Amino acid sequence: MIFIAFLAVVLRLHMSSVVTNVRVTEDKAAARMLADAGLALAAGLVRAGASDANETLPDTLTGSLETSSGSVSLILKNEALRVDLNTAQKPLITGVLRAAGASNGLSDKLSDEILDRRADEEEAKEGETPTAPRQPKEAHPFRSVHEIALVRDMPEDVAVGIDRYVTVSSGLEGMHMEEAEPELLEKIPGLPRSVVQAIGRYREGRLDETELQQFLSDIEYNTADLAPSWRVELDVELPSGHRETYEATIMVSADDELPYRVLDWRRLADDAK
Repeated sequence: MIFIAFLAVVLRLHMSSVVTNVRVTEDKAAARMLADAGLALAAGLVRAGASDANETLPDTLTGSLETSSGSVSLILKNEALRVDLNTAQKPLITGVLRAAGASNGLSDKLSDEILDRRADEEEAKEGETPTAPRQPKEAHPFRSVHEIALVRDMPEDVAVGIDRYVTVSSGLEGMHMEEAEPELLEKIPGLPRSVVQAIGRYREGRLDETELQQFLSDIEYNTADLAPSWRVELDVELPSGHRETYEATIMVSADDELPYRVLDWRRLADDAK
């Protein structure tokens, strides 16, 4: 009888675990569905454009969606706020390497390696015959930010640290300098100290947009252009209290027959564990 009672307890615990696992799985599936709805909302916000026809679309947008199945809030940031490994000018590439922890000498060497890799890719494209098939993934030498780790002599800690500064999908030679992180601004070779200080005063409200642009006008790798790609952070909450956070990079183009394309996707909760 004792043995039977023991088995009954074990079975009860097992069934409780199964029910819990099923509930968690269902919650994750529901959260992912809400996140997909959030991405559709994000693309809609971009396509809707500026609220005023005389204004340009800002580089940061926010939105939220409330349903009986849960809620999702999102923050969109244009990839022009990051340095594109595939197209950015050398000072920006060198700057992000230094901001990620590379020494001046090593950053110069690594930036040359990155530019050489880009040049090799362009030469390979020029050598193709017109009839040669080309897959979309061959459009850029770096298909993912993580491929930076494949660059010769790239330290692991630098490859990890550079992630917060870079992208592979803006297609821009420059970036929105006024939004660059202070530690990056300090590391860009040749960037005048007066420009760094002007950006600081602008952020403090002691300099207006017109005055700031006077300082930035001679910086070749500053751009006011927006990229077609956006980084979206989605925070999902279900009625059960279950929460998930995701990050996606989407491409939104007026020339595309699809409303948006997902370039990258990850569940941030996994990264935090």
